Amino acid sequence: MQTASIFQNVTFQDKKPKMDLLLETKGHKEYRLVFAKGQYLKEHKTTAPIIVEIVEGSIDFGIKGSKTNLTKGMLIALDPETPHDLFAIKQSIVRLSILKKD
Repeated sequence: MQTASIFQNVTFQDKKPKMDLLLETKGHKEYRLVFAKGQYLKEHKTTAPIIVEIVEGSIDFGIKGSKTNLTKGMLIALDPETPHDLFAIKQSIVRLSILKKD
């Protein structure tokens, strides 16, 4: 059994979002991303399916050039190899779930 808290030991970085691994199992990884207002995570893609949850704050989530504003409590699921980027409209905490490949 593993436990973690999305709210414990939250720290912000000056120049870029901070990413912490919270839990890892055989099947998935759970990360916390912490954004100060105005921070940007440039376009990237993953090799596995992901789910992103906005725990606190507001994020402009870009997918293939289209932006969607995600706010507290919203989730988005992406297939592998989907280009995406994130911009913090305000201070935000984001949970990232990555499904591991077999």
